[in-house]
Amino acid sequence: MTGLAVASAPGRPADFDAFAAGALGRTFATGPAFHRAFTRHGPGWDGLVVTVRADGSLVTALEGRLERRLGAVWLRAQPYGAPAGPLLSPALPAAERARAAHLLWSELDRVARAEGWVGGDVTYAGPALDEPGLRAPASLGAERLDVAHVIDASAGYEAWHASLRKRARQQFTKAVRLGVTVSEASDDGAALARVHALHAEQARAWGTRDTRPLAFYQALLDPPGGARLWVARAGNEVVCGVLALVEGEEAYVWWSGSGLEARRLVAFPYLLSRVVAECGRPRLSLGFSGRMARLTDFKEQMGAIEVPVPILELTPRPRTPYHALLAAARRHARHARAGRAEAGP
Repeated sequence: MTGLAVASAPGRPADFDAFAAGALGRTFATGPAFHRAFTRHGPGWDGLVVTVRADGSLVTALEGRLERRLGAVWLRAQPYGAPAGPLLSPALPAAERARAAHLLWSELDRVARAEGWVGGDVTYAGPALDEPGLRAPASLGAERLDVAHVIDASAGYEAWHASLRKRARQQFTKAVRLGVTVSEASDDGAALARVHALHAEQARAWGTRDTRPLAFYQALLDPPGGARLWVARAGNEVVCGVLALVEGEEAYVWWSGSGLEARRLVAFPYLLSRVVAECGRPRLSLGFSGRMARLTDFKEQMGAIEVPVPILELTPRPRTPYHALLAAARRHARHARAGRAEAGP
């Protein structure tokens, strides 16, 4: 292979979407639907794409967004903790992967120093999960491990269902007996709005402001996109719902809303069981649990297994004492949240 050329730019190059569609490490967050939804209905963060090319063709790329707040900048790759990559061309020889990745991380480090980023994160995906040589050097930041939960349905729905504990299967039966029905509602705007309202109620109860506008989720569902919405109903009333992002061999349960009636009817476990049956993918990711024991227990009850996910926490590059103070305060707040989650309710 001839020389590799690295560059960074504030937006996707013209050939990015075509490259990402066939790249190793691609995720729902690197697809056009998520990009479109975030660009139109996200918080307005600037984009950043680092690329490595060989003979003019993309061979490696990493996309992120720059969160600008209080006069400081954080990298989010991808936004909302979504998996980022880096993306690798399947045509790139294995021996060249580490060299291309080294160039990519060196460019990211250069930009971080030049712009004085006070932190950020990169959630690894694809080959970087299993090949440490593709991940960033320690000089760029430290790794922490989070845990995602993934349902393995590669042997089929019936095999997955049979593997569950008796209690879980009884919940599905009970929901049906109580009149719960589940259907896909990807083209039902009223159902989406109801799930969004249920999600907002949950967020208020949890004391979080991390809610996104209804238009963001509608944009994910608008064709052409990989998002699908399933809802559980009692009679004509939507009592809970999940939006799953489908990419490659995996469906990712990205967002949900559920109310008190769903709990009484044990509708949510049954809803997830139908998503496993209908999503058409061998793996269903239930995402991270924020170290919350009750969420972890529920996911394991659904037969999900733990999958460690390394996340790069960027070393702060503050240019002023003020920025250094901001970085320290953000770090302290994150550690305090993690401690509360581990302590449980």
